[in-house]
Amino acid sequence: MSEQWSDEYARMIADCEKREGKLSDWERGFIDSLDQQMGRGKMPTRKQVDRLNEIWERVTA
Repeated sequence: MSEQWSDEYARMIADCEKREGKLSDWERGFIDSLDQQMGRGKMPTRKQVDRLNEIWERVTA
């Protein structure tokens, strides 16, 4: 995974975590799980990235 993409995803995850009150229980679990996955150096799937984008756009709007 390129460092640039990793940094962007990490920033999006952090943005979502800062707005935890706007997240559903499922979304909180998804964000936490994705953060842990990336912490282990595993790149997110396209579907995970798409869902992260959807959540990020909604909570940061």
